[in-house]
Parts: sequence; structure tokens; C-alpha cells
Amino acid sequence: MELSNDFKSCLRHFVYYYTNGTLPYVIEDEILKGIDYREDLKHEASLVETVFAIYTNNIQMDETGKVLNNMYAMKRAAQWIRYACRQGMVIP
Repeated sequence: MELSNDFKSCLRHFVYYYTNGTLPYVIEDEILKGIDYREDLKHEASLVETVFAIYTNNIQMDETGKVLNNMYAMKRAAQWIRYACRQGMVIP
């Protein structure tokens, strides 16, 4: 089975929001307030990999491949980003 176009679109947008630093504005939540995650995580590839794993593992789709909970998946990824940045998992 191929990935649906809807999922590919959602993933592309998530990658875009993450990489250009607009994820906090898109999810409209205080989860990432005051966290410069792009700077904090730019040298930590395994933590960034975890962000994308959390996002993709939380996506739910219907039988036609339509994504049902994109915002939820983005917020779960943002929660991990906050945790990683605040728990000292990032090496300065």
C-alpha cells in the first residue's frame, strides 16, 4: 500500500513548520513558548529523528488515507521537543 496523498501533504507541512520555526504558531499552543528548538536541536540528529517518529506514530487515517488528527500529532511532537529541550537532553 502506498502512502496517501493527504498523509504526504501533512508530513510535508509538518517538516516545513518544524524547519522554519513556525511550529509554535501553527499549533496555536503555549507548548513551545520560549523554546528555540531549532537552535537547541540542530546538532542532535537522534532527538530530531524522535520528533518525526512521534509525529508519524501518532497520525491516524481513515480507510481512504485521509488524515484524521494532524494537529494532535503535531502537538505530541511539540511536547517531545519541549521535554528534550527542558530536560537537558541537548548538548550545548
